Amino acid sequence: MRAGAWVLVRFIARRDRGLIVLWIGVAVALPLFNAYSLAALLPTEETRAAFAGMSADNPITRALLGPVHGTSIESLVAWRSGVQSLLITGLGGLLFAIRHTRAEEDSGRGELVAARPVGRHAVVTAVTVLVAAVNLAVTALLTVALSLGFGYPIGGTLLFALTVGAGGLAFAACGLLAAQICQSAALARGAGVGVLVAGLVPGVVVPESWIGVFPAGWPRLAQAYGAERWWVPLVPLGFAAGFTVVVFALSSRRDLGAGLLPDRAGSTGPVRGRLGSPLALVWRLRGGQVVGWTVALGTAAAGVGWVSASFELATLTGHTLLAIFTYVFCMVVACLTVAGTLRPYTEESRGRAGPLLAAPTTRARWLGGHTALSLAAPVAMLLAVGLGSGAGNALGTGSVAPLLTQVGAALFFVPAAWAIAGLTIAAYGLRPRAAVPVAWAAVVVSAGCVALWEAGTIGDAAFLLTPFGYVHPSISSGFVTPAAFAVVAAALVVAGGAGFARRDLLA
Repeated sequence: MRAGAWVLVRFIARRDRGLIVLWIGVAVALPLFNAYSLAALLPTEETRAAFAGMSADNPITRALLGPVHGTSIESLVAWRSGVQSLLITGLGGLLFAIRHTRAEEDSGRGELVAARPVGRHAVVTAVTVLVAAVNLAVTALLTVALSLGFGYPIGGTLLFALTVGAGGLAFAACGLLAAQICQSAALARGAGVGVLVAGLVPGVVVPESWIGVFPAGWPRLAQAYGAERWWVPLVPLGFAAGFTVVVFALSSRRDLGAGLLPDRAGSTGPVRGRLGSPLALVWRLRGGQVVGWTVALGTAAAGVGWVSASFELATLTGHTLLAIFTYVFCMVVACLTVAGTLRPYTEESRGRAGPLLAAPTTRARWLGGHTALSLAAPVAMLLAVGLGSGAGNALGTGSVAPLLTQVGAALFFVPAAWAIAGLTIAAYGLRPRAAVPVAWAAVVVSAGCVALWEAGTIGDAAFLLTPFGYVHPSISSGFVTPAAFAVVAAALVVAGGAGFARRDLLA
């Protein structure tokens, strides 16, 4: 059943060697950067104690990262890096797992591999081995770098690294499970990222006594350089083992290229008149996805708004909770905007754009249809976030004031979302093969700048240059910055359209 797995391990490792090195490098570099920057910012015990007190008094920081368990430099680094490192290893693991399972089946390459003398579980086994090797490398490199390079205690360093590596394995196994259940790679990625966000955000609302059930609580419970609870890494390892067993069981039962969830039945009526323009075709391809995202975000935002109306802790008010989640929803919308805006690249790379453009449909109209929906989708999703969170809070408080406030706060992110979409369109039009890494790198770098700004490593001016800067709950920004992002978005869209009009289609 696993014959040929070792050959696939070497093939995948060679094919994605650049991505694997980048994955390991970013996962290791973030804690090392925090160690270097915090050591420079907090050279004495007095400054570290003041920083710990300030962080404990900041409701946003405390809600996202948890309480500070010590004032030593290594404790502060582990506290600052725990959730961030889990986000990197988890996101990398689940996307890597889906890329080499569900995505390969969607493209037809999985069927070619299955036609060779390989076992039914060979691909899943190879991906599991590679993900385990990557997280083992991250664990080893973090332990060596922090203990030898910075002089941290070896015990606490190993516990911190094991927690991060085991968490990455758990999310990778979740990605494998999503690949077995969902009908497409896009749905699997959406489900996997949703689980990742749901696992790391509950630290905001879940009581501290229950936080260990969620991934956000694993670094808090471990308390590297403090209480040092060595059993904590066994929790994510248990999740990983359980998910993997289920994945192997499902892999032996489902058909190749199919998911466990049934495919949506198509229309039995005539389609003439429905596809009268490129925009109508784009809506048929992506409209259901946009509606689904919008409804899901609006529903989740309504729940958050309702909870925030009666939420009150010593260090976290309902208003602060609502601001935090609105910011998180904006970041989710940015990711969904990138995923949707990359659809023209998918259509072209799979050969579906060529026959369409050989007809009277012009390139400008075809790309214009995709661009129009890519710019309208974040507006709809952010409006749903604002209406949902505002309506939920208004129902809980009996006041309609939060409704208008939340709609304005959510729509304030629209220019930044347009800038992200514009960058994706420009990369696709000018350098289509670089569109995917460029678009996602922009989101990852912007999210990384959030952590750098919160750590005091970069200033407000640099942070405001990123899409996630001017909407941060702790920043009061005028209308100049969002207006500038809107202008940049327009310029990028024009550049992408001009580049697409001149270049050849992908072979």
